[in-house]
Amino acid sequence: MAKETLGELNSVNSGDVKRVRAVRMSPERRRVQLLECAILVFAEKGILNATHADVAKFAGVANPTVFHYFPTIEKLQEEVIREVRRFLLDGFVLSRAHINASASDRIEDMLSSFAQSISSNPEYITIWLEWSGLTRGFLWEMYLEFYRDTVKALRSLILEGRKDNSISERIDASDGARVVLSMAHAVAHMHFSGSSAKTMKKTIHSLVSIYIAPE
Repeated sequence: MAKETLGELNSVNSGDVKRVRAVRMSPERRRVQLLECAILVFAEKGILNATHADVAKFAGVANPTVFHYFPTIEKLQEEVIREVRRFLLDGFVLSRAHINASASDRIEDMLSSFAQSISSNPEYITIWLEWSGLTRGFLWEMYLEFYRDTVKALRSLILEGRKDNSISERIDASDGARVVLSMAHAVAHMHFSGSSAKTMKKTIHSLVSIYIAPE
């Protein structure tokens, strides 16, 4: 995914630079491109502030092109959020369901990989943090679904840890799952507030070794 900012794009489009005709793409590829651009726009403008026109400008296409693929602002928001959900739930939680390692190691690896992704894909994490605070409307309903599905998957992982003796029996599986998910929030806040990668790694290891591990 391209990492240009909106400011960089605006500087290109300003002045005497002529508008370049959009490159022809298949419908499938164009939709993917617009969604990629929308994620970058949403991260910078905000979920509730970004518009079709913002995405069109960033992608270098006409406004009707964006409306063709995402007919309403709600549909555009929904598709961006679904992609963020996929990135987080599939990319960090479900992908570790069948790895040949102890459950506690998989949880630590999950959080460590998530911490690293904040530098490589900050737009996804920025949107996620904002999304988790939208406590009303259809976007909040989507977050509650994401939350329930993530907690369910993490709970299953914790129960596996009880069987392989890498997670303490004293931890309630549902409570533990919620703690792990909240740890991802904490790690994101640490990153954006200036904590070093070393500090985040140490904090993640402390959670696993002190809270999760058997006594």
